[in-house]
Amino acid sequence: MKKLYLIGKSLKHSISPLIHNKILSNFGIDAVYSNVELPDFEKLKEFVEMVKKDGDVVGFNITIPYKEDILEFCDEVSEDVRIIKAANTVKKEDGKLLAYNTDWVGFKKSLENIGVDVKNRKILVLGSGGAAKACIYGLYRMGVKEVFVANRTYEKAESLKELFQNILKILPVEWLRRYEFKYDIIINTTSVGMFPNIESSPFNFENYVAGIPVFVYDMIYNPPKTTFLEEAEKKGSKTENGLKMLVYQAVEAEKIWFDIVNLSASFLLEILKECEKKI
Repeated sequence: MKKLYLIGKSLKHSISPLIHNKILSNFGIDAVYSNVELPDFEKLKEFVEMVKKDGDVVGFNITIPYKEDILEFCDEVSEDVRIIKAANTVKKEDGKLLAYNTDWVGFKKSLENIGVDVKNRKILVLGSGGAAKACIYGLYRMGVKEVFVANRTYEKAESLKELFQNILKILPVEWLRRYEFKYDIIINTTSVGMFPNIESSPFNFENYVAGIPVFVYDMIYNPPKTTFLEEAEKKGSKTENGLKMLVYQAVEAEKIWFDIVNLSASFLLEILKECEKKI
């Protein structure tokens, strides 16, 4: 039996095995997908060594906080990873580790699914890690020309200017000044508000008097409605969580591992409903 994994520091909230194992079962692929928690960088190194030795391992996904660290161990990277400098999917092929990013595809498809138009909108991205980079790249692929970025460490937000200088304009915002500008869309790419710390929020809408955002997005899917999204809805904003993104990026990963391409809309809906029950 072939093996697939999700690696990250804390995966108690993850429903990725449900999604991937359902896809694998549907297509009759003899493989199993499971979570592996890696508490530190040393354990990440040990995991990579295990993967290289185990002939049954096809590949793995990566989540917080190793989406950037994993690149140190990869032999080749896709074009989007070369730009983003973060990967969430690795395929083992002929003994080599090939890095891909399906997060941006999942993010883009989730916005397209609900008909959100991002062109000519003032957009704030909260966070500057691997998820933020994928988000920004996805926005670029949807025609966005500039993005505001706020991060607790201002230098990290500023570092994205150079990273994306050839494709779009990054406007860094100091964390304490994130309420001073008017945004049409606000996107949270941080883990603030994720289970079990569900009372937290990366943006206090009571402090935001510049106007009501048209759309507010949270990459977090557990809980389904974070404090961040609840507060936005109270103000009148349309909202979306990261569940569709999770499913879409998983489908893209399966395409990379097994060349699975034809997933019907009804099957995707079935997966989404099962995920909603599980959360």
